[in-house]
Amino acid sequence: MKRQFDDCEYVALLNKYCQQALKRAEITFLADEGYAARIPGFRGLLATGATKKEALAELETALVDWINLALRR
Repeated sequence: MKRQFDDCEYVALLNKYCQQALKRAEITFLADEGYAARIPGFRGLLATGATKKEALAELETALVDWINLALRR
């Protein structure tokens, strides 16, 4: 029998997936432009920021959008 998730379980599962994915993030210094962050295996997902912290925050937001788009497709 296929298990049904309620909304709360779905959100918790999605958050856990994002946390695990973000642990694999790679950050690259861009001369005079700040930092770029990406996660291997997430094609087309790239975020930038003036600092590493900003780049990771942008990556987290972009990751959620990336996953939502992938699910809609």
